[in-house]
Amino acid sequence: MLSINMMSFPEGKSKALTLSYDDGVLQDKRLISLMNKYGIKGTFNLNSEIIGKVRSMTVDGIDINTSTVSEDEILELYKNHEIATHGSKHSALTGLGASALQEIIDDRIYFENLLCYIVRGHAYPFGLYDNNVINMLKTAGICYARTVKSTKTFDIPENFLEWNPTCHHSDKDLMLLAEKFCTQNALFNKPELFYLWGHSYEFDQFSNWNVIEEFFEYISKFSKNIWFVTNIEVVDYINAYKNLIYSADGNKVFNPSIQTVWLNCTGKIISIPSNKTVYIS
Repeated sequence: MLSINMMSFPEGKSKALTLSYDDGVLQDKRLISLMNKYGIKGTFNLNSEIIGKVRSMTVDGIDINTSTVSEDEILELYKNHEIATHGSKHSALTGLGASALQEIIDDRIYFENLLCYIVRGHAYPFGLYDNNVINMLKTAGICYARTVKSTKTFDIPENFLEWNPTCHHSDKDLMLLAEKFCTQNALFNKPELFYLWGHSYEFDQFSNWNVIEEFFEYISKFSKNIWFVTNIEVVDYINAYKNLIYSADGNKVFNPSIQTVWLNCTGKIISIPSNKTVYIS
């Protein structure tokens, strides 16, 4: 019988959900309150030179408060989630030349001085990037970066520095995608990742906070099979899976990483603890 070894997420779950929200605006407080209520985790992409600024913008005649959280609020507000870079000034990095590198590094330095962890993620301001920007991210120690290109799929990205999300929260098919994600399994129980992104001020802009709460409420009902996770936790877990070392006959696997990795071996869920070798067939 053919043995098919497929990655599973922690505890043998076949699905994962992650969120990514930009700019560190005051509306993050309401969004995070909802996320915490339903056990959802995510990543927030902040701009160090815009922290604590009073701002607004007018779109289609509607005034929107885009003021940002203060430095004093950051630790408590985002403590259950991840902070990633978004360019210190929220500039289009493709137009900055070599100074784009400084925007990324400045963000890392600022937030790492506040936080107890190393900042390794990024979201492209305005969704703009090119090969030069990608190379600068690598130089700056960034290991993943989110685009704004919706895939409408649940595939694991091949290149984390061009990480295309599933959809924006305003997508007309949001709940259809949520239903498909929660109720249908891929062939061989292939692991699936739902990646949602946006700006929390948009819920004020369109008076539609009900959209995100409906999404959270629905998807939380399937938590038994969904790993709710930050962006960096996804990256680290998948890299740990990729670094597994198999014996020549395929019967044993060694896990050199610092975290347990789970496999679905032809329907049997097997855990491979850190620094352990496990028989899988």
